[in-house]
Amino acid sequence: MAYQFECSENGCAFLVRSSSDAEVERLVRAHVRTVHDGRIAQVDLEHETERIERV
Repeated sequence: MAYQFECSENGCAFLVRSSSDAEVERLVRAHVRTVHDGRIAQVDLEHETERIERV
């Protein structure tokens, strides 16, 4: 499964391939913490993370 996360702060985006929702959440939180020196609320994380179905 692949997920796309798009930051609301700087318009950056990245693709995460994982079958684990927990891993995706951990990677997004790490990105926000290290790149933007901030934190992300659970509701924002869910809103800004999109599940991409591959055909």
